[in-house]
Amino acid sequence: MDWQVTATTIKCQFVDDFATIMVYPDRTAKCAFVNRHSKTKQGQKRLAACKWPNCQLVDEFRERALNM
Repeated sequence: MDWQVTATTIKCQFVDDFATIMVYPDRTAKCAFVNRHSKTKQGQKRLAACKWPNCQLVDEFRERALNM
């Protein structure tokens, strides 16, 4: 693949906020919302309903990105 990363921002219904999903050519994916909020105690409360690492939104975007 000739790309380094692709990303999109979505409205995540699980955390009721916007989240940026990044997909890399090695098939890994990261959610910037999780990365940002998992570092603090108050942020972890915001992630109570989060589905990471088994998030269907991340999986759907990863498949779309890799099939482009």
